[in-house]
Amino acid sequence: MATRGFISHLDLNVSEPARSIAFYGLVLEYLGFTRFDLDSPDRARWSVEYMTGSVLGIEIRPPRHRAPRNRHERYSPGIDHLAFQADSREDVDAVFGLLTDAGYEIAHPPAEYDYTPGYYAVAFDDPDGIRLEVVHDPATNP
Repeated sequence: MATRGFISHLDLNVSEPARSIAFYGLVLEYLGFTRFDLDSPDRARWSVEYMTGSVLGIEIRPPRHRAPRNRHERYSPGIDHLAFQADSREDVDAVFGLLTDAGYEIAHPPAEYDYTPGYYAVAFDDPDGIRLEVVHDPATNP
């Protein structure tokens, strides 16, 4: 029962799979996810197993249908942002370094926020505009 309610997987439909696979590979593999190639070069899946035994899978794939707009609008209906827990402030800084070294733009560089004491995060958008965050929050991960 300890794993009830954990997120099982997240499937993201992206406008340019090769571009997004490179981006997510950089971030997810640093965070400890393992990549599994799928039956197509425009699809990839990563997964990570938590200490509880729960597994989170994230898949990148092309959209089935093209919408009139190709870029995610953060405050429209749908996902606002996805945050990944980091073990330390140094991990937050390392992800920032990986992204900037690879030429990706950063929405908000590493900083402390007043959500909880010691909350430290970096925020950035994937190639389709989906906001991602890597956060060290001592209140949830001392």
